[in-house]
Amino acid sequence: MNELQALTALCPPSGRRVEVVPAGGAGFEVPPSHRALIDAYGPGCFDEFLWVYAEGSARPGLDIVSSTRESRRLLRDYPEPTLPALLAEDGLTTDDLVQWAVTDNADLLFWLPVGEPDAWPTLAVQAGRLRFARLPLSSTGVLLALLSGEVRLDLFPDDFPSEGPVFSIDPYA
Repeated sequence: MNELQALTALCPPSGRRVEVVPAGGAGFEVPPSHRALIDAYGPGCFDEFLWVYAEGSARPGLDIVSSTRESRRLLRDYPEPTLPALLAEDGLTTDDLVQWAVTDNADLLFWLPVGEPDAWPTLAVQAGRLRFARLPLSSTGVLLALLSGEVRLDLFPDDFPSEGPVFSIDPYA
């Protein structure tokens, strides 16, 4: 069983389909495994906490391109002193980060684009950029590890994940 199959078994897609139309011209690549994740789920929310972006999402705030551009701008305009040093270890700058998710607490999840796209690690950045966690996992791998409880991030609240994680297109609608 691959990661996506394990994730859909643990947390089934909602069954609702949301049209996603990649516009191109992103200036960065979206890993094939993330495209498969979006094909299975669409952009939306895991366990009423973790929002996953898609390239070409019609839903405001869930487009990976606009979210990445805004995050890069914020990181340039309001630099955090330890993040550039952490990124420099991989030869990256904040302009290389690709934001693929956000939490309700404004914690950010980025890919560190080093190596093959499906092997890009994830950098979790706590809201306020106080703490960081590097996970050697794809977006699908991160979701599976978090929702199964295999990985706990002290950046996230103790009640995430729930015992029965769910996915929805919009849990607040």
